[in-house]
Amino acid sequence: MSEKECKKFIKGFGILTALLLFAAAVLVIVFDPYFHYHAPISPLKAIYTKKEYQLNGAVEHLDHDALMLGSSVTMNINSSDFDRAFGCSTLKAVVSGAKCSTLCYYLDKAYRYNDIKYVFWGLDPDQICYEPDEVPDQEQVYYMRDKNPLNDVNYLWSMDVIFKEIPNMIAMSAHSDYDQGLAYEFASQSVFGAQQALATHQPEGDIHRMNSIDGEDFVRRINANMDMVEALVAAHPETEYRFFFTVAGILWWDIHYRSGNMERYFAAWKNAVERLDRYDNVTFYSGVFNSAGAVCDLSHYCDYCHADAQINALQAASVINGDRIITADTVDDEIDILRSIILDFEDRLTTEGNWDFLYSDGWY
Repeated sequence: MSEKECKKFIKGFGILTALLLFAAAVLVIVFDPYFHYHAPISPLKAIYTKKEYQLNGAVEHLDHDALMLGSSVTMNINSSDFDRAFGCSTLKAVVSGAKCSTLCYYLDKAYRYNDIKYVFWGLDPDQICYEPDEVPDQEQVYYMRDKNPLNDVNYLWSMDVIFKEIPNMIAMSAHSDYDQGLAYEFASQSVFGAQQALATHQPEGDIHRMNSIDGEDFVRRINANMDMVEALVAAHPETEYRFFFTVAGILWWDIHYRSGNMERYFAAWKNAVERLDRYDNVTFYSGVFNSAGAVCDLSHYCDYCHADAQINALQAASVINGDRIITADTVDDEIDILRSIILDFEDRLTTEGNWDFLYSDGWY
């Protein structure tokens, strides 16, 4: 190949590469499966696949007037149930192992772009106990959060986006029965039962003394997290906040009983109710967080803490029906019920000396 032909080839290859990169970028911008630039263009639908990539864009660009906040233990709730009950459009902003600061970040951002009428908040006790992050990076992909266009190259030329996410968005949009209320659910792809739950359970061997609920660092973290939540509640009296205590399986509670954190988690829940119960736009619901059947029946669990769609539907039903309300006057009684369930389990485990009784129906 002559020098002239070589230069011509390189030039042509460069032009072709530039055109392909441009075409790929345009393709991603137009379809935008992670909602980074805009909401889906009709007839496409918002197809929820990867929350860590999608939530920032969803909160900013998708139309909604309600937000469902929570951790992975709320992901199997169908938020369409809230839509039908309250006449709203709910966006699920759920994060695995959610920190309070991360959920507040999404909520604060939602207020900047939407008029929020309802907040349905699945309140795990450990949410309130985490160290709050000033810039929540939990699960978030940095280039989907910041406004630096140079970082968008990671999105615009992602092979996974071009060859997987966009085709999936087109295919799923064609399904008339696609339920956006089941965003990020995993119950339909999981196997439930005592065997599956116990296989994931790795408890500490020794049982530690309960950690003090008056420890300086613990109190600081709870107050810092609740300060963030209370600031949003107080700043938005137009929004109806419906908090519900989430269900964690008996195996999850066994871990935290043994680690000595159980009473701290109870104190965190109590603190939340006592701080927020005085606001007219706040209601707390116990759901089935202290129901022996919901907590102890491992046929509903795919691992040590994640329950099936039936248990999650019961959590939502408590909010929808407006029953089993918790107040500052009743929170101790509600927690006492759960405490008794856990202590009875630990006593039986000590007596039996093994986990076999958990395979029996109705052992609780």
